[in-house]
Amino acid sequence: MGYKAKKAVVRAVLSALGAGFEVVSKRNAELKAEIADWEDGRVISVGVLPDGPAIALKKEGDRIRYLGKGDHNPTLKVLFKNVDAAFLPLAFQMGAHTAFAQHRAILHGNVAKAMQTTRAMAIVQTYITPGFILRKITKRPPRLTAAQCLFKARVLATLPIALAVNMRK
Repeated sequence: MGYKAKKAVVRAVLSALGAGFEVVSKRNAELKAEIADWEDGRVISVGVLPDGPAIALKKEGDRIRYLGKGDHNPTLKVLFKNVDAAFLPLAFQMGAHTAFAQHRAILHGNVAKAMQTTRAMAIVQTYITPGFILRKITKRPPRLTAAQCLFKARVLATLPIALAVNMRK
């Protein structure tokens, strides 16, 4: 796959992740509990070096708001070293833990806050990623209850709408 195609996939997945955080944080008790101790106003950026796509998320109250493209002066930055390094984990061919173990990404900020962010991202990933892909990229894929499966279906149904609404950001 060419550089431009990989960059387009990375951009699309980052946008879906941002919108997914917003959608899941509105109604999911598990994610709300995970972010409850975060300070209000925490801004997290996930992007690609040197000038690749990036998104920013902000904790507001008991939710995460997708700020849009760019880094928006974050408290914590997760940066993939290049588009090729970002492509495998963001195209769901590799888990985030493997990407960090292979030094594909770097962190700017507090390590404890990064671990909190990773746990929150894992929750969001559970609801925006099909089960057969989750089994491939996670060490212990979650077993969802019937209520969680219904919530996942609701998230997947509303995610395209959230993406369309957030496209201008």
